[in-house]
Amino acid sequence: MGFTEHPLRRWAVDEMRLRRFAPVSSHCDIFQVVRLIDPEERSDEDRWLINNKPDFDDWTLAARHGSGHTHSGIYFLWERHTEASTLTLIFPIDTPEAVRMQYIGWLEQWPGGVVRATHILVIPDASNIDRDLDRIGISTLEMVCCDINAGLRIWSDFSIHSDGYGRLLVTAGNVEEGERGRIIQRVQELGNYRNLALLGFPTVQEYGPQLDRLEQKLSEHAKRVAVASQDDEVLLDELAAISSELEVIRSATGFRLSATAAYAEVAADRLAALNVQPVANYQSLTDFTERRLVPASRTCSVFRQRLSHIAERISGVMHTLDVRIDSRIKAQNLSLMQSMERSTQLQFRLQTLVEGLSVIAAAYYLVGLIAYIAKGAAAYPAGAKYEMFVGLITLPVVLIIYVFVRHLRHKVLKENGEGNSRIADE
Repeated sequence: MGFTEHPLRRWAVDEMRLRRFAPVSSHCDIFQVVRLIDPEERSDEDRWLINNKPDFDDWTLAARHGSGHTHSGIYFLWERHTEASTLTLIFPIDTPEAVRMQYIGWLEQWPGGVVRATHILVIPDASNIDRDLDRIGISTLEMVCCDINAGLRIWSDFSIHSDGYGRLLVTAGNVEEGERGRIIQRVQELGNYRNLALLGFPTVQEYGPQLDRLEQKLSEHAKRVAVASQDDEVLLDELAAISSELEVIRSATGFRLSATAAYAEVAADRLAALNVQPVANYQSLTDFTERRLVPASRTCSVFRQRLSHIAERISGVMHTLDVRIDSRIKAQNLSLMQSMERSTQLQFRLQTLVEGLSVIAAAYYLVGLIAYIAKGAAAYPAGAKYEMFVGLITLPVVLIIYVFVRHLRHKVLKENGEGNSRIADE
């Protein structure tokens, strides 16, 4: 190979080839089981798939799919989904019962819980339909019957029988085995994804009352927020508690509701691809599916919308509280600034008064200094030694005090500048 291959190329090709159904003859039995398998059960599934399988003449196994085939015409298909696995066995109609039960027993003991199990009987035509319906055990009281792709006709009562399997009777139609397999695969995927989608409905029923109570609490809280006399801090704490409860519900239901929406969409696509044509006097596959799946999927969709709507309401109420708390803080800050301004003005007036008094004191001390100097000068050259001494040291003392004060001033200014620099660096 002379080119560089993208690392995901072969994965993409395998993914496109993953959901191939085995060829289906015009007269055969098909058993299919869909199991939900927890992550911790995946290793058990791998061991069961590898170590406990019955005999197959051809066997292919990959990470997410596998297949087996015997020379007698028995086919096995395994496909791993995100949370489930689909297992299919196809038997020629003349397969001995002992051989058949060996493979079915392996299928039934597979790890995981069964979501859907179906026994499909494919017949060449509908010439002996009453006998075939009685043989497979389909009740005619609530029977679904319609035509689908390539002239295939299906019958089913969509109920679980005593052996744990549902029943589906299919006429072979005038198509090749490969195309017949693909059509039956669509029918089965419709039923499988329908059941998987319906798993979200019990979740909505379980958490619906909790969401109702949460919505009521939020409405009461919103009314209290509208009353300005309420303590905003208490309201904010209660709102945070409501938000936490909502997140618990969203976490518990998020995956299942998202999966329900995806499964319902795939089921709708498969139903459209089957091109269902109703048969007179019988309920069609479209009627049956839409009557059961659509209301459940819409209920789940409405539940998800309610979760988002409540989250938006919580955000709106919290925003209202934030604005009110912010406005109150701003008002408090304004009052504090006004108080500080009044204090500054008072300090300025006191400083002016002190400066006025300081002028008087300075004038008094200055006159005293001048008097000392004058007395010293008058005592020269033959005056009292005390007065001369006082007069001589007055000027040096004033000069020393001036120099000392100037030195202290420069030191204080220098330390203040260094402190400001450190704060700016931080």
